[in-house]
Amino acid sequence: MNNNVLKSGKKIVAVVFLMTAAVVNAQAPVPPSEPRPGMERPRPDTLKEITALTGTVSKMAVNDDFVYDGFYLTSNGESVLVKFPPHLGSQITALAKQGSSISVKGVSEVAPRGEKSFRLKSVTSNGKTIEDLPPAVLPTPPQEVSVTESGTITQLQKNKEGDAVVGIFIGDTIVKIPPHIYQQLGQSLVNGAKISVTGFKKPENSGEAVEKKYNIVRARTISVNGKEYSL
Repeated sequence: MNNNVLKSGKKIVAVVFLMTAAVVNAQAPVPPSEPRPGMERPRPDTLKEITALTGTVSKMAVNDDFVYDGFYLTSNGESVLVKFPPHLGSQITALAKQGSSISVKGVSEVAPRGEKSFRLKSVTSNGKTIEDLPPAVLPTPPQEVSVTESGTITQLQKNKEGDAVVGIFIGDTIVKIPPHIYQQLGQSLVNGAKISVTGFKKPENSGEAVEKKYNIVRARTISVNGKEYSL
């Protein structure tokens, strides 16, 4: 009988041990796994020093919609691209004319492709200063207008790097299309081809200034060679 009791006691102890181990393992914290390549955790924003540049405006710069968003400043023998938000365009183009001497405060930036620029915080010329400040009251976004355009392709618009088509000229209208869409339809979208598109006309935003006024349409559908495609 004593042997049976002893055996039963050993079995109980073994069961209790296994149950305790299972509970401990279930509650043990799992160390964080390292992120997979290409999925690294984003780094927090770093402090950027505000510095000043003084020089002469050599020429203005525009974005892909031909809206002014920067100018080139010759400072200490170097040409620096100074970038500003498009809504300041009408003010800055009136102040920082070609050949004028100005002083700029801002931060240095490097684009993903390595291009260097200087992000404007304020610009001063002839005693007048323009600052990049958030508006006291947010403006009401302009309403988009749905349009239909058709015509003959007269020119293709490439991005600043020159390695992708981002727009199609049909007269004074620029039809904006994503680069990957052009890659699929490139053999059809050539000078002289007739196309028809539907989309939304780019509104005139407050404060913007343009190099040349175009009718810009962001395409939703495009028809070419008798076939219609959804973008």
